[in-house]
Amino acid sequence: MREVVEAVDEEREAVVPVWRRLRWRRIALVLVGLILVVLLLLWLLRKQIAAEYIDRELARRGVQATYRVKHIGFLSERFDDLILGDPRDPDLTARTVEVRLSWGFRRPRLALIVGRGVRLKGRFADGALRFGQVDRLFPPSGKGGPFRLPDQRVDIADAILRLETPWGRAGIALEGKGNLASGFAGRASIASRSLTLGDCRLARPVAHWAVSTDVLRPHIVGPLRFASLDCGAAGAARDARFDLEATLTPGLDGWRGATGLRAAEARIGARILAAPIGRVSFAGNARDTHGRADVGVAGYRGDGVAAGVTRLVGAYTAQPRDGRFGFTGEADARAVTPPPRVAAGLVSALAGMRGTPIAPIGAAWAQALTRATQRFDAHGMVRVAVDRARGAIRVGELRAVSASGATLAFRGGDGLSYGWPGGGTRIDGQAALSGGGLPDALITLRQARAGGSITGLAHIRPYVAGSSRLALSDIVFSAAPGGSTAFDTVATIDGPFDNGRVTGLTLPIRGRLRPGGGLVVGEHCTTIGFRALQIGSLRLDAARLPLCPTGPALVWKGRGGKIDGGAAIAGLRLHGLLGRSPIAIAASGLRVGLAGPSFAATGLDVRFGPADSPNHVASAAFAGRFVRGGAEGTYGGLGGTLANVPLILSEGAGPWRLSHGAFEATGRMIVADAKVPSRFYPLASPDFRFTLAGDDIRLAGRIVEPTTGTFVANVGIAHRLGSGVGRADIDVPGVRFTPGFQPEKLTRLTVGVVALVDGTLTGNAAIAWGPNGTTSTGTFSTHDMNLAASFGPVEKLTTTIHFTDLLNLVSAPGQEGTVGAIRTGVDVFDGRIRYQILPNLRVKVEAARWPFAGGELSLDETVLDFSQPSEKRLTFHVAGMDAARFIQQMEFSNISATGTFDGRVPMIFDERGGRIVGGHLEARPPGGSLSYVGELTDKQLGAYGKLAFDALKALTYSRLVVDLNGALDGEFVAGIHLDGIARDPAVATIKGGGLKGMLANRALSQLAKIPFKFNIQVRGPFRAVIGTARSLDDPTNLIQSVLPQRLKDQPTTTSVVQPKESEPVR
Repeated sequence: MREVVEAVDEEREAVVPVWRRLRWRRIALVLVGLILVVLLLLWLLRKQIAAEYIDRELARRGVQATYRVKHIGFLSERFDDLILGDPRDPDLTARTVEVRLSWGFRRPRLALIVGRGVRLKGRFADGALRFGQVDRLFPPSGKGGPFRLPDQRVDIADAILRLETPWGRAGIALEGKGNLASGFAGRASIASRSLTLGDCRLARPVAHWAVSTDVLRPHIVGPLRFASLDCGAAGAARDARFDLEATLTPGLDGWRGATGLRAAEARIGARILAAPIGRVSFAGNARDTHGRADVGVAGYRGDGVAAGVTRLVGAYTAQPRDGRFGFTGEADARAVTPPPRVAAGLVSALAGMRGTPIAPIGAAWAQALTRATQRFDAHGMVRVAVDRARGAIRVGELRAVSASGATLAFRGGDGLSYGWPGGGTRIDGQAALSGGGLPDALITLRQARAGGSITGLAHIRPYVAGSSRLALSDIVFSAAPGGSTAFDTVATIDGPFDNGRVTGLTLPIRGRLRPGGGLVVGEHCTTIGFRALQIGSLRLDAARLPLCPTGPALVWKGRGGKIDGGAAIAGLRLHGLLGRSPIAIAASGLRVGLAGPSFAATGLDVRFGPADSPNHVASAAFAGRFVRGGAEGTYGGLGGTLANVPLILSEGAGPWRLSHGAFEATGRMIVADAKVPSRFYPLASPDFRFTLAGDDIRLAGRIVEPTTGTFVANVGIAHRLGSGVGRADIDVPGVRFTPGFQPEKLTRLTVGVVALVDGTLTGNAAIAWGPNGTTSTGTFSTHDMNLAASFGPVEKLTTTIHFTDLLNLVSAPGQEGTVGAIRTGVDVFDGRIRYQILPNLRVKVEAARWPFAGGELSLDETVLDFSQPSEKRLTFHVAGMDAARFIQQMEFSNISATGTFDGRVPMIFDERGGRIVGGHLEARPPGGSLSYVGELTDKQLGAYGKLAFDALKALTYSRLVVDLNGALDGEFVAGIHLDGIARDPAVATIKGGGLKGMLANRALSQLAKIPFKFNIQVRGPFRAVIGTARSLDDPTNLIQSVLPQRLKDQPTTTSVVQPKESEPVR
């Protein structure tokens, strides 16, 4: 048609001769008529012609088709029920297809294709889009070339494309109009049950896009939603939406654009992303896509870490077919919460410092670390690489700021990386820590490979908390893959502990942190030192101590267990001050255990106080454990001396306690005299109590005799170390002496002096000392005490002694005592003694008096020395002794006498006993009488014997002298010198008859009127002689000894007349 029109136009422009115009006009009319006829025929046969043409063209292109020609017009054609492709599985079906033509000079052109109810099948494979036999209708784009949108205007509605892709089947509903190659505008909806992209499965994706084309490039704008994305272990997402704006390549195998995204939840590996949101640009194809991302999540959970709003900004690459993904950019995370126990082991170790000098620092660090790891914000440079189920995250730079103000900056090296699913972590760089109560630290970390050993060097600035200070040398550490971390540093510590403080404590720390919180420190011997150490009032000077572990290490902690450990120190030597007094502490061995914690010392020796009056305490074993507020334990083999107290303590054992600076020990103790020779034997205190608070020492307890348990005294001692002033108080409520408990149980001083003591001793004493010297006083009393002295039994001794110097046993002068009786054989009663105790165990007897047989017995002043074996001289004087009362007092029942006697009786006592030397008693003039009133038992005395005997029955003497010499407990000699005249003139008679008897009787009668002179010597034990006198019934032998020989020769029937219990008397 176009050719016909062109030909007509040409004819109109031709210039022909006029004469020829008419002829050609006729020809033209004919031709026009013919054409009109032809056109009419064609018009009438148009459907048949068109069908034949279409069939030929389809056949030529190899396209199977069925259709129904609905309309053939000059400018349009309409076909209904179009089917292209295999009728059993057509590639395209259409309810109506209308083709609108535009005519040109040569041939008509498809100006517009209108399709309704179109159903098209397509396949995307090998980067090309194919539509089966429909592709044969498209103009060729070059042999083997990619798919191109046809240059064809279309008007499509109710069109659906079923597209098969390597990822799955999708349905695309399309409507719109315009040139498909450029200028098309419409809407497309895409839906699929699921798509598989590599290892990922996309469930129920749905898109509603505005679609347009420009220069063969489709442009898509609109949302894409899917129910879920499941990439297995690599990740997942659900309820996601992408607001897509993309431009595809002409072959539909590439794209460029951006999308906003959001999802209810996403997962990368085991990490959960809550409410992801962001915008991602992209460029690439199904094999490789890259772009930039600015995405964030409302929350994150994974690997024990939780976070709030987290944002990633950076570039990424994705290779879905291979399951690969990469990202490089910045990450910003808010409210990051690490695993609950990420620092539990370290926090536990820090909290375990309670009771140590750095307890405030440990508590501060533990609290700061807990706060810092509870919540923090972090910003870092991040690189992520994912390869199917494997992946890694690398943080090149990191800055974390906690809510507490702690800041951690990490940079340099290869950074921090984490890989999954194995969870391997690698760290390589430098970390700076500051703020939030944590120490300022710079830590360099090196790790050659993930999971390998980590080596590092940490520089930590000195840290102060409260009154504690900790300075650490550069810490060298190495963390092994198994979780064990070795570290080496030197700590210098200043800080307090329970009632104490240490300054300049230097501790080499070399150890290992074990998996599960285990800890080992100090597996080998080391040396620690300090500049000063104070415990209560004890201040120790600088010292260095060698430490050796007693177990696996000085300090260790098992998995999930408590901190334990132990150290041994050999040859401990410490010096310092206790209060204001110097002190020296030594021990042969000291063992310290952290379990408890506890300690034990052997050979402990403590000396404190001024050099001129030191206190000394030694203990064979001293053990204890630290408790809240101090320490407690036990001791054994304790002994020593206390300042100026002249006592030696030994064999002490019992419990002790140190509480808030006050030391207290209780238990049993042996107390002995420090003086040599001792004044008393060792005593025991079963319940003594020793306290040391500040510089105040106190000691109190009961004192008992150790073998019998007899209570002796209560003792209380107080001493001020600073001033050197002290006092000891001794209270003796009453020591009861019985036959089973004698003074020699308590002291040697009474041995050989007194025995058989029966009575009670009471009293009290006070000893005070200070810079000006020592004083000691005391008052002791007895009441009605009975005892046996070397000179005889003493009864009812009552006295009170006031000591002015108790330590040296010195009393004030003029001490008085009363004695009920002294029985030396010649008993004296109701005596009164005045005396003074002198130094060096000497007793000064100032005076002593006894009423004696109507007269008085007195003692000259004398000094008795008990400090050493020596003679003790006592000189007694007898004044005005009445012989009759003496005989009555002596119970001489067969003798009576009168007269008054005076005399002197010197006595000497030593270790061999007592004796009288030069004793002399003499009757005062004019003498007196002496009578023997007993019965004569032997009648064979003869006349002279009877004469002498009768003279003793009634003798008036003018002179009677008794000389006494000899031992009181041995040989004793009494010389009796008597001059007198018989007072009874009765004539003695001799029985018998004859002249002989008469002469004898007459001679005796004459002799009875002459004076008698007796010289009698009595030998024997003193008390036996006295006993003989008391029991004398017949003095015949005494008379016989002084009779002339002739009188002795008178016949007798019994040659011995004497009591059985007496000994020979001369």
